[in-house]
Amino acid sequence: MTLQKKQRELAWMVCGTAAALALAGCGGGGGATTASAGSPTAATADAGTSTSAASAPGTAGSASPSAATAATGSAGTTTGGTVTGTGTASGSTTTTASAGSTTPASGPAPVLGDCQMFPSNAIFNTRIDDTSKFPADPSSSAWVNLVGAGTSLMPNWGTTSNPADLGGYYGIPVNVVDGTSATTQWPTVSFDFAASGQSTDQGYPDKSDCASQQADGSFSIVQGCSQLGSGQRRFPFPSQNLVAEGGTCAGPGSCGDHHVAVIEKGACRLWEAFYAFPINGQWYAASTAAWNLNSLSLRPDGWASADAAGLPITPLLAKAAEASTGAINHALRVTFRDAALALQHRWPARFAAGADNPGAIPFGALLRLRADFQIPDSWTPQAKAVATAAKQYGMYVADNGMDFYVQGEPDAAWDPATSAQLRAITMANMEFVDLKAVTSDPRFSPDSMAASW
Repeated sequence: MTLQKKQRELAWMVCGTAAALALAGCGGGGGATTASAGSPTAATADAGTSTSAASAPGTAGSASPSAATAATGSAGTTTGGTVTGTGTASGSTTTTASAGSTTPASGPAPVLGDCQMFPSNAIFNTRIDDTSKFPADPSSSAWVNLVGAGTSLMPNWGTTSNPADLGGYYGIPVNVVDGTSATTQWPTVSFDFAASGQSTDQGYPDKSDCASQQADGSFSIVQGCSQLGSGQRRFPFPSQNLVAEGGTCAGPGSCGDHHVAVIEKGACRLWEAFYAFPINGQWYAASTAAWNLNSLSLRPDGWASADAAGLPITPLLAKAAEASTGAINHALRVTFRDAALALQHRWPARFAAGADNPGAIPFGALLRLRADFQIPDSWTPQAKAVATAAKQYGMYVADNGMDFYVQGEPDAAWDPATSAQLRAITMANMEFVDLKAVTSDPRFSPDSMAASW
């Protein structure tokens, strides 16, 4: 599906003061849909749920570092939309929950490259299987029935590592670079596809993150690429062997979302782009987002990322190497059709996109495999690991797409039997989770992914 088609199907936001139902130029974007601009929205007192609202074009918010972020000791703070500091500290930040924590004991947080995927107390690395602390959401049954109790889990990853195998290379692969010229290029990125001659799509620089080159040659993260001149908006791409969603497809007209995910090891930063293509020597993207992996900061409220919910994609992917060990110690990501999703988001999501379906599932809602589901002993170690992660860590509603599709990385190491076995799980085996044990804690910050203190 092209970006223009997504815009036509999901157009809903009033841009600025004009009642023009079109997404182009409104800001945001990502995943299986493009998201429009929105100002930070007020959370409801009971559930931390926000409704996206329009704002004048170009009025991008800026991130404010939370106390929880400072507590991680991460490199870099956010000032005027620019994340200062290079984040050169490698390794991970480990936070131990205090006595009386609301979280069950979690396994070691995942590591990719040499970087832990966010601190251990991030909500994505937090177990939520203690039903006395994390009961079913009051709307769980209604939301399950809205999707359809008989809807099967669909493992959305291919079983090939060859990007040229377009029929089997589906899912979102991950690149690892070190930021140096040996592995990394830092080209400028254009958000205006018109100059490409292949598309007229317009991206969303005001709600995107870019790399800005400093006087010493290092690169810092700038939140809101519109603050930079068009010749200063950069993004790290691998110098060789880049992999992207959709593989080596032909370009904007045939490649779908074409996410590019990059882990910058050493600095431990995550960079993700939506609808990203090199055309005639110039990189183009609809939206870009970046995170310091040693930090607990979420994106500004009202901002999408490379997905519609404004969440990071890479840490929530199912990965064959991880599943083959028998343990996945993090949450997953899941999509549902637009008609099953509300135009609301709840923590930890930052945005919502699509049609307005009151009472439907909010972006950021947490789905969990019920405790009474017995994982068969006959399943592959990979299938057992994915199902166990769905019980212990759950899966966050991250994007518009197909019902109950769980995203992963394409890899020849996936056992084909794994996908077939996981399809035995249906929505009737699932429940949505109430996270008030976290969001009602006086130490909770809606701008932080911290789930324990």
